Amino acid sequence: MNNSEYKEMMEEKYGKPLKDIMYELCVEKNMSKWEGSKELGVPEKTFLSWRTKFRFGPDQLRYDRAEEYRKETIKKYEQQISSVDLNRDFVYKEELSLRGFKELCERMLELEKYKRSINVDDISNDLSIVMKIGVLESTIENLKQYEKGELYKRFYEDIDYMELSKSEEDNNV
Repeated sequence: MNNSEYKEMMEEKYGKPLKDIMYELCVEKNMSKWEGSKELGVPEKTFLSWRTKFRFGPDQLRYDRAEEYRKETIKKYEQQISSVDLNRDFVYKEELSLRGFKELCERMLELEKYKRSINVDDISNDLSIVMKIGVLESTIENLKQYEKGELYKRFYEDIDYMELSKSEEDNNV
């Protein structure tokens, strides 16, 4: 039998399109090529061919999910910066202070989000921009916690957690 004959047989047996059958096996039930081919009673080569055709392989699914997440994030950034004037004046430009630094970080974050939203097809530059965005968001979050007097507390909580983890690790050795 060839793949199209197997396809007809499967669609008749399950009463639905092959793509739906493969989705159920590969995505919902997370079956391997061996389990899936056995379940359907088709050769592994046929099952793999179908899985690849519908992009239901594990790597394809991960890539497609990552690409969808990337597109959603870019859309979110576009919405966040749609009304932002990147050329507006700085409020604390002449001042060397934490609030001046925070303002500059927030503005740099806006700029990086803008860069990511206009470089949609430049995947090679995307990782660099994503890392800059993460660093800036983390810096701004740390500044906010510092201003609230909570950063020292988080620091000491992290030390306590690390000591507890190390202690548990030492006990397990």
